[in-house]
Amino acid sequence: MGAVQFGIIACSSIARRRFLPALKLASGAQLASIGSRDAAKAEQFAREFGAPRHGTYEDVLADPHINAVYISTPPSLHAEWVHKAAAAGKHVLCEKPAFRDGTEVAKAVAACRAAGVRLMEGYVPKYHPQHARVQALIAEGKIGALRFFEAEFTYPRPASANDIRFQPDLLGGVLHDSAGYPVAAAMMHLPGQPVSVTCTQGRDAATGVDDACSMTLQFSGGEIANLYAAYGVQYRSRYAIAGSSGRIELERAFAIAPDMSPTMTVETNAGIAKIVLEPADQFRLMIEDFAAQISGGVEMKNYEADLLRMQTVMDAVAESAHERRTVEIKNL
Repeated sequence: MGAVQFGIIACSSIARRRFLPALKLASGAQLASIGSRDAAKAEQFAREFGAPRHGTYEDVLADPHINAVYISTPPSLHAEWVHKAAAAGKHVLCEKPAFRDGTEVAKAVAACRAAGVRLMEGYVPKYHPQHARVQALIAEGKIGALRFFEAEFTYPRPASANDIRFQPDLLGGVLHDSAGYPVAAAMMHLPGQPVSVTCTQGRDAATGVDDACSMTLQFSGGEIANLYAAYGVQYRSRYAIAGSSGRIELERAFAIAPDMSPTMTVETNAGIAKIVLEPADQFRLMIEDFAAQISGGVEMKNYEADLLRMQTVMDAVAESAHERRTVEIKNL
């Protein structure tokens, strides 16, 4: 097949700022249509990004030329449109968090498998090459046996009172918005499986949504991850991994512009080295990976298993916060 034809479900901020500019540059993928609940916004996005067609969400799904859709509605609507996309025979790349809980994930995965389409949750940071560089250093034994992981993803309080992150009915709050990033990073690097989690939350007094999550994950090999996500805090997007003989830290680990050169610090008994890495567009790399899976001819990845595993852990995080206790993580 030729380039995978993408339809866009929702004219969101993340679609405009990151996904659509990356899609224009991606190999093997092409923008075909913009869908919005607002006709004027769909037309505006179509002009801005050169989409040949635009209309409603339903128009996008009914378009026989479209192979895949990118869904970036408010998270509370993801499940509805994932099921509708699967029923229309469209592959789905869904913005994170893709679903409310494990029950929604299981139903969506089953529906997509039955329809013969792929389902991917857009945890985009893992596509940045800096993380592969970290993994290579770990594999070389540069910092010895891994013992401890720490991460922070914090940012100023959103300026608009209408921001969906302040709206509980739209799955607002830090747990759904950004806590998954440090969790995903810990799971990417630490060996073994997370076996328990303790989570403590802070609350935004004006809206009632959670504005801070402090999480401790225990892994099967004894490794520990201390993770923090919050808004209303100075911006940080970092993680560090401590081993028996060294330490690696990334200064810009999660949200990183495509023209930014990330910096890695490697500390061992031999000294401290600062490594400046090449810029990369993690959204473009994610899109290209997804498109290659649809087009075929590459080793198949199990996006759906990754989604199920991630949601199992995030459900345990939510349960721990709600019940104010340590929760065992099972069935990974």
